[in-house]
Amino acid sequence: MRFADPALAAIERKLDAGESLSMEDGLALYRTRDIHSLGRMARSVKERKSGKKVFYVLNRYINSTNVCFAGCTFCSFAADEFKEAERVFRMTADQVYAKALETGTNFNQLHIVGGHDPRQLSLDYWLPLMRRFKENLPHVQLSLFTAAEIEYMAKRHRLSFPAIVASLKEAGLDNVNGGAAEIFADGTRAKICPNKVSAADWLAIHEELHRQGIASNATMLYGHIESIEDRVDHFIRLRESQARSPGYNAFIPLAFHPDGNELSYCGWTSGLDDLRTFAVARLMLDNFDHIKAYWMIQGLKICQAALHFGADDMDGTHGSTDEEMIYHSAGTQSGQYVDDREFRRLIEEAGYVPVRRNSTYEEFPWDWTPPPLGSARHDKVELVEA
Repeated sequence: MRFADPALAAIERKLDAGESLSMEDGLALYRTRDIHSLGRMARSVKERKSGKKVFYVLNRYINSTNVCFAGCTFCSFAADEFKEAERVFRMTADQVYAKALETGTNFNQLHIVGGHDPRQLSLDYWLPLMRRFKENLPHVQLSLFTAAEIEYMAKRHRLSFPAIVASLKEAGLDNVNGGAAEIFADGTRAKICPNKVSAADWLAIHEELHRQGIASNATMLYGHIESIEDRVDHFIRLRESQARSPGYNAFIPLAFHPDGNELSYCGWTSGLDDLRTFAVARLMLDNFDHIKAYWMIQGLKICQAALHFGADDMDGTHGSTDEEMIYHSAGTQSGQYVDDREFRRLIEEAGYVPVRRNSTYEEFPWDWTPPPLGSARHDKVELVEA
C-alpha cells in the first residue's frame, strides 16, 4: 500500500508484525491527513478479524428512569427529582417487564439503561426482575447496567465488587453495557463526571465481571473537552485491561451530543472525526474482536461508512415502540427503530454479509424465531453476601 504520509507506512509494518501500537502511533493516526489510507488500514485489520461479516442484533432498548444524581456535565437526560419534578419518570419493575414484551418476543438482547436513582438502583428491584426475564424469556440475553451503576449498588448494599457481580450473575446477567467509561484521563474525567465511578474502579469492575464469566463492552465519549492524547490513553488502558482479564466483546465510540447540557459550547463532532475515531480504535485495540458503530448516535449513513473504517457491527434494531431518551435529549436526529431488513440492506450495499447475533456474538439465521414464552424456569437466586 502506498501512503501519502510516511508515518503510516511504519505503523502498517508494526501491524503486519503483530505489534501493538504505542501512544505515539495513536497520535500519528489522529493527526494524519491521509484519511483514505487510515481507512484502508482499519478495514484490513477488521477483515482479518471478522472477514466479510457485519453483525447486528434484534433487541429491545428501555430507559427505566431518568432520575440521576451523578451530575455529569455532558448529560442532557438526567433529572433531579427535587428540582425538576415535572421531568422525572421512573418505571416499576412490572412496567419494565411489560415494555420489553410490548412488540413480542422475537429479540435476542434486552438493553436497559437508567441512572443513579436511589429508588430503583437496588438489588431488591433488579434481582427479581432479572429472574422473571430469565424464567420467561430464556432466549434473551440481559445486557444491563454500567460499571457506575454496579459500583453504586455495591456501596448501597455494602458489598465487594466480587460479591455484587456474583449476585447479578446468579440472577441471570449475561452482559454489561460499556457506558460510564467516558474518558479515563483523570484531569478530564474530574471536570466532566466528578461524581461517577473512577477510571480505576470502572476497569476493576469490568475485569471482575470477566473473571466471573460475564461479558462486557467498552465505550469512549469523545468530542467534548478531551484531547487526542486522552483518547489514545483511553484505548491503551482498555487494551491493557483486556490483556489482564479478557472479556470485552466490543468497543463503541460515543460521539458527544451538545444540546441541553453544560458542554454545549463544544459543538458537534464532524463526520471525519467520527470515521477517524472508528479507524484509530480498530488499529489501537488489537485484542478487541469487534468495533461497533451505534446508529442511534452516529446516524445510519456514518455507520454504513464506518464499515470501511474498521467497524464490524451496527448494533441493534430496537423495538418499534422503544424510546431512547439519552441521546435524543441531547439532540440526535436519528430515529428510534430500524427494521432488520434495512440493516441487512445497508450492510450488503457496503459490500459485507449481515449476520444476526446476540450480546455474546452467538450467530443466528436472520429468520430465527424464539421458543414459546415461559419455556424454561430458573431456580430462586439468593443474594450473595460479601
